Amino acid sequence: MRIAFLDSWLQDVAEGSGTAAAIGGLSAALIARGHSVERLVPQGAWPRNLLLRRLWFNLTLPRRLATAAGRYDLVVGFDIDGFRVAHRCPVPYVCCIKGVLAEESRCENGWPRLMLWGLSRLERLNARRAPRVLSTSRYCCERIEAHYGVPAERLRLVPEGIDTGLWNPAGGDAAALAALDGAREPHTVLCVARQYPRKRVGDLITAFQSVHERLPSARLVVIGDGPEHGALRQLVQRLGLASVVQLLGALADDGAVREWYRRSAVFCLPSIQEGFGIVFLEAMASGLPVVSTTATAIPEVVPHGRAGLLVPPRDPPGLAGALLNLLTDEALQARCRAYGRAHVVPFSWDRVAERFLEAVNAAEAPTPAPR
Repeated sequence: MRIAFLDSWLQDVAEGSGTAAAIGGLSAALIARGHSVERLVPQGAWPRNLLLRRLWFNLTLPRRLATAAGRYDLVVGFDIDGFRVAHRCPVPYVCCIKGVLAEESRCENGWPRLMLWGLSRLERLNARRAPRVLSTSRYCCERIEAHYGVPAERLRLVPEGIDTGLWNPAGGDAAALAALDGAREPHTVLCVARQYPRKRVGDLITAFQSVHERLPSARLVVIGDGPEHGALRQLVQRLGLASVVQLLGALADDGAVREWYRRSAVFCLPSIQEGFGIVFLEAMASGLPVVSTTATAIPEVVPHGRAGLLVPPRDPPGLAGALLNLLTDEALQARCRAYGRAHVVPFSWDRVAERFLEAVNAAEAPTPAPR
């Protein structure tokens, strides 16, 4: 099958975070299965502003696809991308929503909230026009139905994936896994996130003050950049945690990120809004118990009490208690590690690509969507 991916978002994983990783991973998995995937992205360096580039990309899409007539068997538009062609595409069209913008906008304020709300109107148009809509979790599917009015029969769940061999090079070799786990820094907590307000990394830093008081050897490493980065640095200084909390910013080298997963003992991201959360798969595949919240799609990805511990959103004392439980209970850590590594096996990119193909094959003779 010849597939076109419409993708105006950031291509670099360090900047584009989970969405960039997910689109790239799915593309590679489909190519490995013998399909061809062409990623249609913004051309040239104009406009320099990301929002304007995304809008210009979509305004010019009908012309680009018209010049490529007959080249594709399937067109996949991600999030807002494709809203101008979804209802008149000459080949089967699928809208794939990674994060429901109408939900994400609720976690922002000021201009970012207004911008996300405006983009959610385009995402809504894309979803309503598309014969088939894919998303990553039951939570997302429910929110798409509620916010965008897409009937449940046009929705399909296709989760995010992960290269399990890359994040767990030991596979099922018990001796190799024991060696990896034995080399960890026993009281290091890792957080990997693009630092938007909805990630609530400040809650983790606040909680860590209590963790450090009760476990002086504990340290926190935060990887990622974003609009909250400056405020988080100020919070670390204000709480007197500069000696035990490292804010490393974005790491362009994926190998360096994986090394931190292997060095650390526990993973924590107290987000209040996740459409899925690929970092949770990365953590579990790397053998890290997870501490997070009960918000949105997180309980679908991280089973509470088995792969880690989930606490209510916006609850720094609860986070501190869960972190201390895991950092001081080696038996609990071992159980969560074993469960997490097994839990991520069905999320290998090859299996996710299979589910994707099953979903899009059902869309090859679609019922026309309303204009």
